[in-house]
Amino acid sequence: MPKRYRYHDYDPALDTTTQADEILDALADSLTYHGNVSEALRELLAQGFGATPGLAELLERLRRRRDELLAHYDPNGLVAQLNTELDAIISQEHTTRSEAYAATGDEQHLLSGLELDALPAGLGDRIRELTNYEFLDERAKERFGDLVESLRSSILREQVQQLRDALTTADPEMTAQMMNELAELIERFRNGDDVEADFTNFKQQYPGIAGDDEGFEDFLARLVESARLTQSLLGSMDAATRAELMDLMSALSESPQLGQAMSRLGSALGSWTNADAAGYGFHGEVPLGLGELEEVMSTLGQLDELEGALKQASSPERLSELDSAQLEELLGSDAADAVSRLKQLADQLSDAGLINRDGGKLELTGNAINKLGDIILHRLFPAGQARLLGNHESRRIGHQGTDLSGETKPYEFGDPFRLALRDTLTNALSRQGGGTPLQLAPEDFTVELTEERTRAATMLALDLSLSMPLNDTFLPAKQVALALSNLIHSRYPRDYLGYVVFSEVAREVDLAHLPSAQWDYVYGTNIEHALLLCRARLRHQPGYRQILLVTDGEPTAHIDPDSHEVFFAYPPSPETIQRTLAEVLRCTREGITINLFILNPDTGLRSFVNDVLAINHGQAFYSSGTTLGSTLVQEYVDDRVKRASRRPSA
Repeated sequence: MPKRYRYHDYDPALDTTTQADEILDALADSLTYHGNVSEALRELLAQGFGATPGLAELLERLRRRRDELLAHYDPNGLVAQLNTELDAIISQEHTTRSEAYAATGDEQHLLSGLELDALPAGLGDRIRELTNYEFLDERAKERFGDLVESLRSSILREQVQQLRDALTTADPEMTAQMMNELAELIERFRNGDDVEADFTNFKQQYPGIAGDDEGFEDFLARLVESARLTQSLLGSMDAATRAELMDLMSALSESPQLGQAMSRLGSALGSWTNADAAGYGFHGEVPLGLGELEEVMSTLGQLDELEGALKQASSPERLSELDSAQLEELLGSDAADAVSRLKQLADQLSDAGLINRDGGKLELTGNAINKLGDIILHRLFPAGQARLLGNHESRRIGHQGTDLSGETKPYEFGDPFRLALRDTLTNALSRQGGGTPLQLAPEDFTVELTEERTRAATMLALDLSLSMPLNDTFLPAKQVALALSNLIHSRYPRDYLGYVVFSEVAREVDLAHLPSAQWDYVYGTNIEHALLLCRARLRHQPGYRQILLVTDGEPTAHIDPDSHEVFFAYPPSPETIQRTLAEVLRCTREGITINLFILNPDTGLRSFVNDVLAINHGQAFYSSGTTLGSTLVQEYVDDRVKRASRRPSA
């Protein structure tokens, strides 16, 4: 069967390579600064990229959602609302009693009405009295029962959420027993005992209290969170309302045994929560009634939980722990979609071959480092300015070079015999007029021309002393290194580029480790050692040789030739200056040009730079951190063009 292909319009969403490149672009500054992929991903998770909001924005949305609730409701209105409903029930019963007395003359109805008038003022006390009261009005009795049931399922549920069914369906004695057993488990767990086996028995004895596979620690965490919500609710009320609500909770416990068990359980949970937890800070005007209490407190609890999860999401993998349905319900579908995209960051980079997963560590691949340099280079020179980089070939076309120029010429005696086969055969056919065998003659021969390109060997010496990050020049300096690397590898593949970084001492690094190179928490700017390493590396390199020295400070350290220890002094000692200039002289004698890129042109550094230029005859560029990259890259290209134009013609 022949293969079948289906074509469709280009969909950028299906181009995983493009998506990975966009992610790398968003990570570029962070990766250049510290080279830590995990840290860069953490920063990208926080700030987002493109149209995808980051965790910082989602957290801000979450806080706004919470503030909307707090600005709308007033929990102090709960007790007033309950009293209003209770007054309506009592009034309805009172009316029915009065009508019954008027119809029958039975004084019992009158006495019962007087009993209603003598009810205590407190909400809890009125609930206690009416619990034992014999209602005449069935509708009033039903309303009171519904009210008590709502109070138990709402207020008590907020205190111990997972025990709701037991609190509303079991008899008080069994509920008290369950709470005492649970309090004992918590107390023993707090003392370090292993209670898992006893907790399994507890779940079997009281089914539905916890999940079949739920361990005690997870169950306790949910109880603690529920108790925290209750404390926050109480903390949001004024003292009088809080006292009324606490008394109401006691009244709803139905029996002294249950009240004592609830108190014990509350004390056990109190060891895991902050009993003085601050309230939510409600400042609205709408009374928070029973109808809204459960939903509002549940939403606030979910917002708290989601806020904690978002703050702890330090990697894309941690985002998988978030509940997508909860996220969508609380913050909207676009928030859930954003988290879904953020989850895939590391996988997309890995699938595109930009990072390696070495155990739990993420590392940039060589391809990623090259692309990183390309990204930075194009930032320094946008598309419209790319022409400024030029090509800088030496257009010495002839026979001495190594690269084919694409041009040909008739063969002359003495030319290298690089035969342009197609042109040669065409000449022979044209002369012979067709037919076989084809006879070649010397006048048919055409040879290919080559062109000679200039070659440069460059060492980039980067100052990584502590002053670089303090002066905000650390990132631009590393960007230069990556941009130059990409420029040379892509446009001047015959050029050599090496890297030396220095602070109190210098060390050579390769491109793979350059992004992760960090500033040193030591004092000292050892330019002498940096020049020495550069000179040693350039000694056997052919072509034009140069050192590009990027620094923000004059030399303050050198290596003592006798002790081989680092000598540091600030202001710089005359010996350090002399030894550094001596190394400049050695570079000059070996034909190595030193070009300096100065980021902090203070008086002392200017004096040192002038001394270097007097010896070496290189150039000095005074540049801010923001212009360092374009200045250095452009100078590299311009210098190559100048040297190419100065070469004698063939």
